[in-house]
Amino acid sequence: MKQRIKNIGTSSIFLAGLLSLGLSDGRAVPGESLEWPQGRFVKLYWYEKGIEHGNPFYNHRFRVNSPEAVLLPGVMDRTEARGNGMMQILMEENLGLITGAALYLEIWGGHPGTSDKRVTLNGRTPYLLPEVGTAGGYCTHSYPRIPLKLTDLVNGYNAIQFACGQGTSFWGHFIVDNASLMAVLQPDHPDLSAAGFQDFQADVLAMPPPPGEEKIPLRLDCPGSFHDVIARVDYWGFYEGYDENGNTQTLDWHGFTKNREPQAILGSSNISPFEMEWDTRMLPAQDSMAVKAVIHFHKHPNLVYITPPLAEIEKPASGGKTVKLLPSESLPRPFWSRAGQKKSCVILLDEDPSIIERAELHIVIWDGGSGTVKSPFTLNGVPLAVAGNGRHDVLYQVLPLDPSILRKGENRFEVFSDTEHHGIEVLLPGPALMVRY
Repeated sequence: MKQRIKNIGTSSIFLAGLLSLGLSDGRAVPGESLEWPQGRFVKLYWYEKGIEHGNPFYNHRFRVNSPEAVLLPGVMDRTEARGNGMMQILMEENLGLITGAALYLEIWGGHPGTSDKRVTLNGRTPYLLPEVGTAGGYCTHSYPRIPLKLTDLVNGYNAIQFACGQGTSFWGHFIVDNASLMAVLQPDHPDLSAAGFQDFQADVLAMPPPPGEEKIPLRLDCPGSFHDVIARVDYWGFYEGYDENGNTQTLDWHGFTKNREPQAILGSSNISPFEMEWDTRMLPAQDSMAVKAVIHFHKHPNLVYITPPLAEIEKPASGGKTVKLLPSESLPRPFWSRAGQKKSCVILLDEDPSIIERAELHIVIWDGGSGTVKSPFTLNGVPLAVAGNGRHDVLYQVLPLDPSILRKGENRFEVFSDTEHHGIEVLLPGPALMVRY
């Protein structure tokens, strides 16, 4: 009998993705899912490396391989090939006191062409990981949140087995940099009572911006008696913009995590009353934005509260200015440079650069190293400070551009590395221009 695999499709991201995206009149809107109710506490159980956590390892990163790797010349003797794709996460939780659970992952998409990325919990239900372009030969990263059946879990060590297929790659392979089991707690959960949170509630408030301003003031609406126990408030936004988290969605809850910490979110505040401003000057005109807050606590680092989304926020008037997102054309597959192989793509600009008031380049890379090349990234031949220090990690950058380097029509973006092995990867969705006329 064939075992059925549950395909969860393109998943929303980490804590900002606790509310699923629904469909209304053909467009995505922030909504509420059965698995992730609004205004609730979530407990996080993170993967920890080391035999003392039930996780022996050969390589400093958690690597998943296709079966062929163990016999592949040039690969089989490497430490990466010794990884069995299995991790354990200790989740000491009464499963009768939670209303939902999920597995959250930080993933480097792996070798372009790798297929059928999947995971099984405790030998029970298999889940396909979202396909975001890796199988099609692109360089990718992703941060899926996979809703789980509660019956897939155990109160104790949970064995999480990852696997993948070789596909069209020379070696099917991807990396899980971080993983967490997430539990939505019932309101009467004893942990909440013990922490004094049984009556905790919070919402996000948005104030009208001052006349002529394009920054929306945000603050937390929460009883003052709880302010001292709050360590930090992270604000996540739903809007049309650059797909920095690589889940193939531009109208989405934006942001992701790196080393468990939020990246590319609206902002954070650790000072009561936890205020910030949402700068919308470089966003296209839109009227269905939303925001929600993820609240962290001083004495409970693995416990967070997610507010209901504040929806139907309209972008402030821009005084007759127009903002456009201009994506890449003709992306190479794969879009990486190593051993002196130059790769490039173009971004089409339909207006004269002389009318551009402000321009930015958005790009996500896997910083594999540029070798001896001093300027590995150029736009129309002008060097750009995109590369990092070659740590083999994901870097999302927003670079201000002098509009004078842009051209009406084709603008060519190039990457060049002479490192012998893993060089620089340009991850999906590729570089893009955000321009304000």
